[in-house]
Amino acid sequence: MKRLSKKAATLFGENMTKLQYDGSSSYACGGGSLKAPKHDIISGFTLAEVLITLGIIGVVAALTMPVITENVQKNVLKNQFKKVYSTFSQGVFQAQNQLDMPIACSYWLNGGLCETVCTEYDPVYNNCKTWQCKDGSSLSANHNGIREDCAVFEEELFNKVFKVVKFCEDNALASGCLTSEYRGTDKVKAEQNPNPEYPYNPNSAFSDTNIKNNYSSWILADGTVIIKYGKYKDTSKSVPIYTVDINGHKKPNKWGYDVFTFQLKGDKGGIKKIDGLDYASEKGGKTTMQMIQDK
Repeated sequence: MKRLSKKAATLFGENMTKLQYDGSSSYACGGGSLKAPKHDIISGFTLAEVLITLGIIGVVAALTMPVITENVQKNVLKNQFKKVYSTFSQGVFQAQNQLDMPIACSYWLNGGLCETVCTEYDPVYNNCKTWQCKDGSSLSANHNGIREDCAVFEEELFNKVFKVVKFCEDNALASGCLTSEYRGTDKVKAEQNPNPEYPYNPNSAFSDTNIKNNYSSWILADGTVIIKYGKYKDTSKSVPIYTVDINGHKKPNKWGYDVFTFQLKGDKGGIKKIDGLDYASEKGGKTTMQMIQDK
């Protein structure tokens, strides 16, 4: 056998000392085995651990997402309210300016001309039918405000200031100005405070019957829906009160969320202010005044 050179023998010996003898892997020079150098092993997540983690994330998301979504929607509606309130207010004053006269179509800034008392109650609905001044005198025709110019004012407002794409003189539901999702204030109040002895008057203010069948409505170019208290140009009952759906037919179509009521206020010098008026506010919603004051 050819003998190894001294240098080769030295290298062989150095390499052999780096191997560990453990009896598991055989090698040519004996009956033992060689063990390779150990390396650090990085362990990963098991499938079960991954599934558990994903499950926890899913539960947390399911609990928090509805709250986040609701808050986002409220902020969106809040900003839309501010925009519509500003647009409506500017439109009212623009119409008055274009007519170039102080418009007599408003409630008094400081309330009625006298303190009132009820003189007759409706036996069915238990609400007041007739009123008089506390001193016993009759209410004057302009007790709550002046309305002589409402017809000409509304013609200017809806025909020359606002961009109207659809008008429903009445039958707003059948004509498409409103959808079946809208509910009148009588329905909302009956749900919130059921009173089996005295039901809510289906013919009062913005009741379900009135908004869907009797009152006039407009849809503006940006989708805003405006419902007048009464009929357009009805001089026998001119009431400068308007309910507005700030995002049109989009949901939720609820009082206190995207449906609010505005009232024109002023004096003999014309319309001075657009105020909030609250006929109803569904659970979780805000009153019109709260929305106006919410900066």
